[in-house]
Amino acid sequence: MCRTVLKKIFLILALTSIVTIFSSHKTISRHFHRQNVQNKNSSKVGRNRGHIHIPELANFVIDMPDPDDRLKDGKERHENFLNQTPHQKGPDSDFFSPGESVAQPGKEIGNASQITNKYGRQWLLSEKTPALVGASAAKITCDVDLNNLQLAYWNDPQGIRDQNFVSPFRSEEKNGKTKYLTFESDHGGWNNVRMALEIIFVIAVATGRTLVLPPDQPLYLLRADKKKIQRGFADFYPFDSPSLQKLVPIITTEEFLLREGGDDGQFPIPTDKRQQILNAQNYCQNREKSDIACHPLWYYLRDVGLDAKIDGGSCFIFDSPAENAENGEAMKAQIDKICKLKGRRTQYYNKEIQDAQLLHFSVKRKGGRLLNHFYALTFFTDPVIDNYFKRFVRDHLHYNDSVFCAAGKIIKALQEEGRNLGFSPDKFGAGGYSSMHVRRGDLQFKEVKIPAEEWLENTQDLWGKNEVLYIATDEKDQTFFDPIKKHYTVKFLNDYWDVGGLSNVDPNHFGMIDTIIASRGRMFAGTYQSTFTGFITRMRGYHGMLASASWYGMKRQKSILQKWVDPQNSFFSREFPVGWVGIDGDELVTDYPHFSN
Repeated sequence: MCRTVLKKIFLILALTSIVTIFSSHKTISRHFHRQNVQNKNSSKVGRNRGHIHIPELANFVIDMPDPDDRLKDGKERHENFLNQTPHQKGPDSDFFSPGESVAQPGKEIGNASQITNKYGRQWLLSEKTPALVGASAAKITCDVDLNNLQLAYWNDPQGIRDQNFVSPFRSEEKNGKTKYLTFESDHGGWNNVRMALEIIFVIAVATGRTLVLPPDQPLYLLRADKKKIQRGFADFYPFDSPSLQKLVPIITTEEFLLREGGDDGQFPIPTDKRQQILNAQNYCQNREKSDIACHPLWYYLRDVGLDAKIDGGSCFIFDSPAENAENGEAMKAQIDKICKLKGRRTQYYNKEIQDAQLLHFSVKRKGGRLLNHFYALTFFTDPVIDNYFKRFVRDHLHYNDSVFCAAGKIIKALQEEGRNLGFSPDKFGAGGYSSMHVRRGDLQFKEVKIPAEEWLENTQDLWGKNEVLYIATDEKDQTFFDPIKKHYTVKFLNDYWDVGGLSNVDPNHFGMIDTIIASRGRMFAGTYQSTFTGFITRMRGYHGMLASASWYGMKRQKSILQKWVDPQNSFFSREFPVGWVGIDGDELVTDYPHFSN
């Protein structure tokens, strides 16, 4: 009797195990696809970097989530991604094992020079940088001397060659009629807006079009100044710079409508819509029922302009023969690899786009956002031209001097405090303190909002004992950081209100000031999946600070900035070193340089 019962129990357990295994296989099948893990063609230039090898699953690999999938039903998919355990560093992985690192933080911690490229921000020896002939590092206009900080990462003037650059893709005017580029502002956070703006400028310069700035309007999370809710891009960037205006004529929407919206203009405004459109020409609101709604203007521009159907998933390719055929072929191979990733759509610059009198970029409810980095969306098959546009963005699309001035005053104060504790800046003006960016606000990826205790545990090997630690954050309750304060001298932007003269600074600039201060820390740890952190890492790259000085606060993702990774999904949520390494040269760069002592 007992034996019979035991046999039945054993049979039930066996059947349950089989069902569980079958169910697991079905679950795995939703997230995995069969692919040979060994990529025979992998090399420094062409690795299959979008996968993590899981030995228990033999030939199965997991796809990194693309932004579209993650935004649709992303929570489950993203959690699966975060919960993977990267077990090894290999040619098909962009991760390191927990606890493993390339850099060795904490050594010679009082001096930041070890983490700064000895060639400065150029990343290349002088004989490899012909574009810098005639260039000078920019000087920031400020009421205090900031020269020793070397805070300006851009050149002003640019090199002679860049000053005289003429795009081979310029769209020639016909019968004296100007060609224009218009666009709608992204409706996301500031760094999403900034990314789209960089793309727009690159396309405008490449195609030789007059760029029409949209009307001032409320920008998401940039409404701190109640006296002036509507904002324009000129509030943040030096668009009145003669050197920038030489490369791309910039006009307002009001100027555009005055030139071309009349009956004798290229794009006459429909009579029944005229007043609504003119009401929005200087500033507008993204509410259709408003008397100054942006929508009538957007609908008009969509009607009269050509929609090139380019968005964040596009590869917009400008194809031209390279002077060096070998470099050109390498560049094309690089572009081909990136543009064949899942979710990418290739669009070549063609005659239809070139001939259009007005090229318009819209932001519609379903798609159309330029949610990507300019260097991962626009590609030039000649690496000389590709690097030119990377320098263009670095040298021209930086924040106004007033923003850097306020940040510089605070950096000077931080470095003085650091000196008193034995932490000296390096010869390039960086360090004397370290920095973090802790995102606590509206970021949709809830998994990255980890407790302060976890931040401390994951990053404490990066900081020196009692080191000044500057934290850029949107967390309003500073007691959240009490566990970190027990070990380090923690500072926030508000601690330097008087030093930075912040009472006289546009409050919408505070996040940008935080970015600049964090970018000059000896070591930096940021929030995974945050574009705010991403731009800090790009600024550090512009300054020539090595990857071994930039980290993430999450344990599993802590070290992934240490290794060269080409642009891949998700493009927008981090920056990639191809955007700054070697951009002053004329060749395609596919890895960090190896510096000799």
